[in-house]
Amino acid sequence: MARTLIQVYGDVGAGQRSLLQLQHALRLFSPKFTVIETDGKRIRERYRLDETALLCFGGGFDLGYLRSLEMVGCEIVRDFILHGGRYLGLCAGAYFASDECIFDKGGPLEVCGPRHVKLFEGKAVGPYYPGFVYESEEGACAISVVATNPSVSPTSAVAYFNGGVNTNDAAVVACRLGKGWGILSGVHLEYDPALLRTAKTCKPTEAVLTALESDNANRQRLWENLIGALLDPDCNLVDDLVPQ
Repeated sequence: MARTLIQVYGDVGAGQRSLLQLQHALRLFSPKFTVIETDGKRIRERYRLDETALLCFGGGFDLGYLRSLEMVGCEIVRDFILHGGRYLGLCAGAYFASDECIFDKGGPLEVCGPRHVKLFEGKAVGPYYPGFVYESEEGACAISVVATNPSVSPTSAVAYFNGGVNTNDAAVVACRLGKGWGILSGVHLEYDPALLRTAKTCKPTEAVLTALESDNANRQRLWENLIGALLDPDCNLVDDLVPQ
């Protein structure tokens, strides 16, 4: 069966602004792929996973993902990837798919503990910059991400950032799990500054918007290339990035 669906998690824990941006960015790949919203119940029932090319979890809070999916749902996500599925995790979706989440340790927003998908065999640690507030743009900024491998094009882009990891380690990683693979990102490569600018509430500062707009072409190219790789059944970016 042809895999023509992109499923985007929109249940408990999904941030509404992040969900809107992600759905908007993924619909650039239609009409070849159809974007649908999914939830914990559907994932636990393996709803149309055999037709799904890409399963996406965006920004929000991953404790909500855990509550909604329960252990059985997390195991189904892992099994989906193990058997050749592709996964995209952005912000909370990256924490969710790591081996361990360490967020704001010792702080008022502390969320620490093991995770169950384990696409990335390591710790996802954050936030990088102070001032992060859930469902707010208070801690938002524009940052430059630089590729460490010349196989990635473009080699740099400016992206929206709100939270994220707290070291100089990788902000975006490609990981293999069994026959499948995925991309995890602490930065929001999907965020379109045009949508941010027209937001009626919780708009980033003018400085952040201007910085994002100035390099938006590179951000969009990088986004399209990474998602294009995930949607290509003959591509395994993890192998492509290994020096020969």
